[in-house]
Amino acid sequence: MKIDAPISMTALNARLREGRDTNTVVFEDAPIADLTLTRTHGGVLVKGIISGTCKQDCSSCGDLVAHEARATIDWILQGDADRAAADDDLDDPGVIVYQGEHVDLEEHLQEALILSISPFWHPPRDAHERCLTCHGDCSKRMWRSDDGGSASEKTSEQPRSVSTLGTLLKGALKRRDN
Repeated sequence: MKIDAPISMTALNARLREGRDTNTVVFEDAPIADLTLTRTHGGVLVKGIISGTCKQDCSSCGDLVAHEARATIDWILQGDADRAAADDDLDDPGVIVYQGEHVDLEEHLQEALILSISPFWHPPRDAHERCLTCHGDCSKRMWRSDDGGSASEKTSEQPRSVSTLGTLLKGALKRRDN
């Protein structure tokens, strides 16, 4: 059986907001689940992907940038009758146990998609550290004001090279030993 259907964008965004004052990830369109279900001896094999476009804070500049979130699905659905033993309470990764004749995969699909989103995501950059999405200079930091207004640009101190740090450490060790 083939399933190609959206999941609820409203429910997904509500789940992403749980425990936070601000949204760092927002889906503006409903993600699509493209799944194939195959009956096997031990249950139902579920394979496919779930993907959707979200806006997420760039870890370099802090701006909301659109990108695709995508998760690979590889699960086994097992009903009570498919379990090895009636008292089999083990939580097997990749195995979803359900009771009755109906299983709701939406919560599991939301979870897979949320876990695929990196909190340290940033858009790809070119050789000059310019964002390939917005073409901004990612070598500069962007800080948001507390009132949620526009960001003000502050040039960050360039990171020191490894050799410079090594020289500083050697100098500090010499001073300590003297």
